[in-house]
Amino acid sequence: MRLVGCKPRVSDTLLRLVGCTPAVWLSRLVEGGARILVKLEYFNPTGSHKDRIALYMLRDALERGLIEPGGVVVEASSGNTGVSVAWAARLLGLKAVIVVPRSTSSIKVGLLRALGAEVRMVDRANMDEMVEEAMRVAEELGGYYLGQFSNPANPRAHYETTGPELLEQAGGRIDAFVMGVGTGGTITGVGRFLRERLGGRVRIVAVVPRGSPIAGGPGGDKADRIEGLAGDYKKPANLDLGLVDEIVEVGAEEAERMALRLAREEGVLAGPSTGAALAVALRVAKELGGDAVVATIAADSIQRYPWLLERVEETSKPRNETLKQP
Repeated sequence: MRLVGCKPRVSDTLLRLVGCTPAVWLSRLVEGGARILVKLEYFNPTGSHKDRIALYMLRDALERGLIEPGGVVVEASSGNTGVSVAWAARLLGLKAVIVVPRSTSSIKVGLLRALGAEVRMVDRANMDEMVEEAMRVAEELGGYYLGQFSNPANPRAHYETTGPELLEQAGGRIDAFVMGVGTGGTITGVGRFLRERLGGRVRIVAVVPRGSPIAGGPGGDKADRIEGLAGDYKKPANLDLGLVDEIVEVGAEEAERMALRLAREEGVLAGPSTGAALAVALRVAKELGGDAVVATIAADSIQRYPWLLERVEETSKPRNETLKQP
């Protein structure tokens, strides 16, 4: 069988395979609304869109002399960014130190160590406190703290790569861009690119967990937890709310159910943060209708969340309670 349209790439380094990810038009979940285009970022080498920012932040630091060849880089992350930083640092000849909460799964810790990173575990779980710890570790080791929440190379990666790719894949037309907010880099970078190219006719919609401080909620333990989205920490410096037309809250249970629906009905294997974004994208598509185009991004793979896959039967049944992550 010949795969029509398949354009395999060959490279002498995995670093050159970051980006240029495919996109797919949804065909089963959309009912009578606008078209929805999903960019599949889990096709990046480590399985998430964070490969883009890790590479941009590290190369930027090297070019500006903030890291010497063979130097130490430090980041606070219990999720995709930590994996991407560990991976890219290894290939660039750098040593990565990743600060994670002690509650981080042994699978994630094992993956970080397999990529050559040193893992520093802390009892703190709040992201603001983890950042403080990462900065302290960087000073202790004489390393460079990357700072994904405030590093301008983060949104620049998406402005220069993700945004242009997405607009081209959409045929030059996007009426709404819906994106979950974590560090704020993706929605800021892609949103800024789209706003410059399309003007005010493109609607930028930010998605956050229910109870997020970004939407005026209490945050912390009182906010729903959707891994990768800003529920327990304040507005990241990289988030430009001036580009955002609307902030929508989504519950964790709805995000998880939508991720499973996306897998079953469309074959798109994306994680809960994508489920949250898609839940909102479907509402926006219904509002816009006609031949409008709504774009979003599948940030990572559902395979990163074994706890959700283990609960497939449980999450298939209606419930009033939000599922709690281990």
